[in-house]
Amino acid sequence: MGDKGEEALTVQEKYDVVVVGAGPAGLTAATRLSERGWHVAVLEEHAQIGTPVNCSGVLGVEAFERFHLPNDLIQHSLSNLEFVSPRGLRWEFETANELAHVVVRGEFDRYLGARAREAGAHVLLSHRATAVETVFGGVNVRVSDAASEEPSQRALRCRAVVVATGAGMPLLRTLGFNDVPSRLLGVQTELALSARQVEVYFGQRWAPEGFAWVVPLGEGRAKVGLLCRRDGPNTLRRFLARSDLASRAETAPGPIQCSVLPLGFLRQSFGDRILVVGEAAGHIKTTTCGGIYYGMRTAELAAETLDSSLASDHLDAAALSAYEHRWRALLQREIETGLKLRRSFKLMNDWGIERLMSLARRETVMRIIQEKANFDWHRGLIDAVFRHGAVGRILGAA
Repeated sequence: MGDKGEEALTVQEKYDVVVVGAGPAGLTAATRLSERGWHVAVLEEHAQIGTPVNCSGVLGVEAFERFHLPNDLIQHSLSNLEFVSPRGLRWEFETANELAHVVVRGEFDRYLGARAREAGAHVLLSHRATAVETVFGGVNVRVSDAASEEPSQRALRCRAVVVATGAGMPLLRTLGFNDVPSRLLGVQTELALSARQVEVYFGQRWAPEGFAWVVPLGEGRAKVGLLCRRDGPNTLRRFLARSDLASRAETAPGPIQCSVLPLGFLRQSFGDRILVVGEAAGHIKTTTCGGIYYGMRTAELAAETLDSSLASDHLDAAALSAYEHRWRALLQREIETGLKLRRSFKLMNDWGIERLMSLARRETVMRIIQEKANFDWHRGLIDAVFRHGAVGRILGAA
């Protein structure tokens, strides 16, 4: 082609698509594209897929069905949850069918990595993308190879790039994809703590940005975490010091992990030869900040868009904008409705949360919850409770 940097590239370093990030979104995009016969590389900056990771590992039943995930990934299944009010009052919610499954997130990611490799993708570990340069006829991805005895920079040439780095990464800023409206911190640790079901805690002291959680892992261990704006480790330590948690803890907490979570989505998630998927684009459930399933769904859409664009060799922003139309049709109203609920909760004091939880136990509200509850799709339930007279007045006044 005679493009810039061509002389430094070998045949093995030319790809149809380079995917940056080997999380669930990136690996799903790589698998789908490889299954369609495209030559794909996945860049993962760490030495192993799934390490480190900061995630509760709760994945809805729908995800297992849609992506044909094996049951041996499941540690624990959820059909009931226990909600704890700011005053410590407990309310158990149970459904007739399973809502979700708990997985070991590292093992889950490594399974997706094996699936991507089986489809034909090249997964390059210890490879960090340092720059993405759109050039005539393609893209140069500058890569730092930490696995080499003498760490070096090299370039991979491709026709298109999928950015699946997660939120707040430096590469997003350099590419101009850095306008997610707001961000939270997800803070979590693991320890020996007995729990028979998922516990969800509310209250400004314990969960300043919505809720905190205890997720049982089996064998007497649990993940404990929360959402906050700042000072994540100290906020989590304060939560762990609650008497009803401290009395069950058999060991000190393990390392505390923090990760950036987007609230809202990019104004534009595409460019010439570039698509942004998953958390990097703000594709998460804004109610719970869970991003695995939405990331995998938008990765599917990105792969479908790229498949047709690669075949026609139309990879400019105009052609790739079809991806944005498709993910917005799927997720935009879900994300915006979740933000609406989050704004109401943010303005609500603990008395209002106590009142809401009291109303939720009433037969009429319980019936709405039973009918509308869905682990992955929350808009139907949120719209219904806003329309409910007493509940809607509390939420609307917040």
